[in-house]
Amino acid sequence: MKSLLLTFVPEDSFRLLSGEDVLSEYRFNKKQIRHLFCSLCGVQPFGMAQNPDGIPVVAVNVRCLDAVEQDSLTLTAFDGKSV
Repeated sequence: MKSLLLTFVPEDSFRLLSGEDVLSEYRFNKKQIRHLFCSLCGVQPFGMAQNPDGIPVVAVNVRCLDAVEQDSLTLTAFDGKSV
């Protein structure tokens, strides 16, 4: 779970079912992304920001979703260093 496997969804399609009371937030650099993590175990389940076009999105760590079979996913590599 500590290794992030992200998928992005519109903020209005995201619903947190439990655990909000143990989430902590941090922001760094330009402080535009809300990085949320569990204050008990340190896992980062999701983050919140805006796409370059201004639409609010949630970056969900798929590794935190029990109902997703990760081996069945088609992954797209992203080189964040070169962007």
